[in-house]
Amino acid sequence: KNIIVSSGAKQALMVALQAILDPQDEVLFPAPYWVSYPDMVKLCGAIPVPVVPEDGTFTPTMEDITQNVSSYTKAIIINSPNNPSGAVYPAEFIKEIVEYTEKKGIYLIMDDIYQKLVYNGVKAANPYDYVKDFSDNSKLIVINGVSKAYAMTGFRIGWAIGNTKLIKAMANIQGHQTSGPSILLQKAAIGAINGVQSSVESLRVTLENNRRVLVNHLKAFDGVHLIEPQGTFYSFADFSAFEKDSTKLSKLLLDKVRVLTVPGVEFGMEGHLRISFCGSIKDITEGMERIKWAIDPNSPNELYIGDRKLVRDWK
Repeated sequence: KNIIVSSGAKQALMVALQAILDPQDEVLFPAPYWVSYPDMVKLCGAIPVPVVPEDGTFTPTMEDITQNVSSYTKAIIINSPNNPSGAVYPAEFIKEIVEYTEKKGIYLIMDDIYQKLVYNGVKAANPYDYVKDFSDNSKLIVINGVSKAYAMTGFRIGWAIGNTKLIKAMANIQGHQTSGPSILLQKAAIGAINGVQSSVESLRVTLENNRRVLVNHLKAFDGVHLIEPQGTFYSFADFSAFEKDSTKLSKLLLDKVRVLTVPGVEFGMEGHLRISFCGSIKDITEGMERIKWAIDPNSPNELYIGDRKLVRDWK
């Protein structure tokens, strides 16, 4: 009664927003944020309110949050570990925001999809450790799924945990949208969740090593500013010393050296690029070498990609 299974964590989040939001409600979320949050909120007729940490990091404080809360605030979305920055919010912050939203009667949506992908001994806080109200008055919603930790993205199985009245409303909405996720895919997800978990740790260790390689490359790149990711499989580096327009820079890297990045402006922070470390160490190393060649004026004028010779003909 407290859980709904959806076609991916994305649908679980969307249906939750549709169930709780009215036109002109406001939804807060720290920046940088997952690209879909603002548009999901707008599709419900509500108003997205990104909150940029004042200290220049990717980790918000309670003061950052509370000074943006208004009488129209209906919900706060917290995504930790965070896509795109890889920031893992401290347990003390999670404790404070759970207590604050309970006191204020504001929905707290915890997007925990990267919860198991954390590094260097960091732990992602469990919001239930700080909950006092487990009744049907609870406004805590926890979103998760199998796409990240179990590498089952294409299976499209996610879920939401909430109070029974909310879950019933979400089930009604989802029933008119997609009915429900495939039983076969749900069985596969159950197998992953209840099965041997060594594959999750194996993936985490592989990603931790990949992260180390990418971070070392980025730190050796003069002009690039990086706050090291503590979780997820992304880094979110500041390339504004080379090009302030992140869309322009991302397009240049794709067109000229075939390296795919995502512009920071899509996550609410211009000048940054999201770079994934999901691939092989060879791909990460070669990708960073290509990026450096494309934008560093001190690099050689020529580069070989396979048998193709590229000559830098841009500034």
